[in-house]
Amino acid sequence: MKDGKSVFVVLALTVFIVYVMRNFLGRLSSFFFVPIDNLLFISHSIPPVLMWMILGLLIGLVYGSFISIKKFKLDYKLLVYPGLILLISLSLILLASFVVKKVIDRPNTGSVESKDTDGHFLTSANRAKLNEILKKGILAVENERYETAEELFIKASTLGKGDPRLDSLSRIYTNIGNDKCALFRSDTELKYIPNYYYKYAAALTNKAPKICK
Repeated sequence: MKDGKSVFVVLALTVFIVYVMRNFLGRLSSFFFVPIDNLLFISHSIPPVLMWMILGLLIGLVYGSFISIKKFKLDYKLLVYPGLILLISLSLILLASFVVKKVIDRPNTGSVESKDTDGHFLTSANRAKLNEILKKGILAVENERYETAEELFIKASTLGKGDPRLDSLSRIYTNIGNDKCALFRSDTELKYIPNYYYKYAAALTNKAPKICK
């Protein structure tokens, strides 16, 4: 009974700490997820969702091995094996993504015209242009140049229609908008209605923006 109470207290305390530090933890997690996301999608071929699924399974393998070693009091040197499996598998994933990119970028002699309207069939020049526009747009958001960011994301949506990064970035800005909207409704920390994040999400997907009321 005491053990059950202790678990409940620890769980409740953990939830409370996470809630209080949610903004800090959100920023901290972005420093992990954004670079890894960029690494997994470095070749711009295999969708990042699939890459994250595979990476998640591999991380679970390492974590499961750690729990087993701790539970059965085994030598921690055994963690080297799942760690090596993780590194080798990640290398193979990245290698496969570049192979897929080569296949996609290979010119199709039987095709009369290039399908530039789909993000998967962007030419190298347009892909580089899209990368530059997205980079400038994200930088504009960080520097609070709202109108400039929105204009850049509209350009990115027009140029890179079908590129999975647009949907991923749109979901990120929608989530940020939801968090800021909830904060705006709950206290007076924000002095303005944070609709610009919804506008960014809409610009990237060419849809009507949500509104925080």
